[in-house]
Amino acid sequence: MAVTAGAVVLAVGGGTVGYFQLTGSNEACTGTPVEISVVASPDHYPVVNELTDRWNDSGPTVGDRCVSATVRAMPSSAVAASIGPNWDEARDGPRPDVWTPDFSAWLALAAGRPDAAGVLPQEKPPSLATSPTLIAMQRPMAEALGWPKRALGWTDLVGAFREGKTWGDYGHPEWGAMRLGMADPTRSGAGLAAAMTLMDPDNNQQQSNDELYIALSASQLTTVTAEDPSALLREYSGAATNELPTLPAAIPVLERELAEYADGSPRVPLVPIYPKEGVAYADYPFAVLRAPWVDDLRRKAAASLLAHLQKPESRKAYEAAGFRDTGHASGDTARLDPERGFQAAIAGPERAATAQALTQMLAVWGVLQRSNNALLLLDVSGSMNDPVPGTNQTRLQLIQRAAIAGAGLLNNGTVIGLWAFAAELTPTTDYRELVAPGPAGGIVGGVPRRLAVAGAVQGLRATGGTGLYDTIGAAYDRMQKAWKPNAQNMVVVMTDGKNEDDSGLSLQQLLAKLKASARPDRPLPILAIAVGPKADASALEQITKVTGGRTFVERNDVSAIQQIILAFAGRVS
Repeated sequence: MAVTAGAVVLAVGGGTVGYFQLTGSNEACTGTPVEISVVASPDHYPVVNELTDRWNDSGPTVGDRCVSATVRAMPSSAVAASIGPNWDEARDGPRPDVWTPDFSAWLALAAGRPDAAGVLPQEKPPSLATSPTLIAMQRPMAEALGWPKRALGWTDLVGAFREGKTWGDYGHPEWGAMRLGMADPTRSGAGLAAAMTLMDPDNNQQQSNDELYIALSASQLTTVTAEDPSALLREYSGAATNELPTLPAAIPVLERELAEYADGSPRVPLVPIYPKEGVAYADYPFAVLRAPWVDDLRRKAAASLLAHLQKPESRKAYEAAGFRDTGHASGDTARLDPERGFQAAIAGPERAATAQALTQMLAVWGVLQRSNNALLLLDVSGSMNDPVPGTNQTRLQLIQRAAIAGAGLLNNGTVIGLWAFAAELTPTTDYRELVAPGPAGGIVGGVPRRLAVAGAVQGLRATGGTGLYDTIGAAYDRMQKAWKPNAQNMVVVMTDGKNEDDSGLSLQQLLAKLKASARPDRPLPILAIAVGPKADASALEQITKVTGGRTFVERNDVSAIQQIILAFAGRVS
């Protein structure tokens, strides 16, 4: 089909819509000029802004109307949260006609809001460029793990340093513990891609228990968090040589950001690790909104700008800035220098997630990162020696496994303490403190507190009656005094029986005590996990309800108990 020199095909949103005339000069303009508003992610704003200025200078027209565009930089996460018919210009600036975020994932997340879905494109918008999300790693540390001969991924970095392992296990005790840096996945596309990989390494859009442990372990190894990769990279820029072990060994970045960092000849050499689990690409979609204010004239102007941004000379400008083309090919090796470890062709699968999976993963990620302040109460009464039907373990062994696994769910910011309880466990109380409350990552007896909790649980022996009510009352008093703002405060009790301490508090006395003590401004829920047929679930439900908590009845499934703890942490936030 022939197209005359003065006509341009309108192809926005994947379909050819029609033709409009571009004179290439503004001499024939009549009427009020039309200016469209473009909001771009900050990382590609410089390129798209420069190319848009060139388009403006060419004097574009649509029919007999002069058109132009202005480009503003705005974080994609902020646009995703604000986009819609009720866009607040006082807060967010002029409402956009075109939105070009770094990742299409932001479009998917924004579309989860009904008001935003109505203004976003229904079809996948065209891409302007791409840049893969990488792991930027200190070169000596990457080499210690076998790079470049060995392919590495996030699961390798986390798995190699789980359960207290350090760089000493890889021949470098002077580097100490593994330290990771993470960009906030609710604000950074690269951080979102890293979180997706950690939580779903096989990219099946679901999280198994093993995958949750990987993500939790990553949280425990994370020592620096930032809004975006550029803030993480600044941590290295001014670092002295003796500070290198205290900096993160690895962080998530976009390839072009790492290339730009390398151009500055930094003191800390960072090499690109292309995750073996697959690469998620920033794809810079050019999304023309379906909003009421984007009329036909503005759509045609946007299509003209898109045609300009897709010209060969425009693509070269993107490549010169370290971006790849829309097919992920690299046309400018000056920036993506193979001598620095950059790969011309990227092997492995391309990672992506559905909108539903993204929403679920971000919700779970938030739970994993949340700081908790918890006191764990474990029943060690004699009935805990009874076997669990259908298994080869006792109830105590079941709870031990669940508690040890639960200790592994704790991030470094969580404050945890451990009590065991039975009737008259000490001369004056029904409970004994096994591990004093403190940060899970803090050191107790030479090991992290979470490992001290696991060790104490492993050594428990069951005997005597069940001193349930006095223990819960004392634990509630203790945690009220230790209540922390900006944390999820809770008491967690695992038991298989009913109260057998007749000389202590009755159920009604305990309920009255909890009602009198509870403070709405300092929430302190009790989570109860009733194990076995003799657990007094009715009493536990009354106790937990008074505090805003919940009781779960679980007979013999350790993995279910782990999920209960995680789900409860999210529920009471």
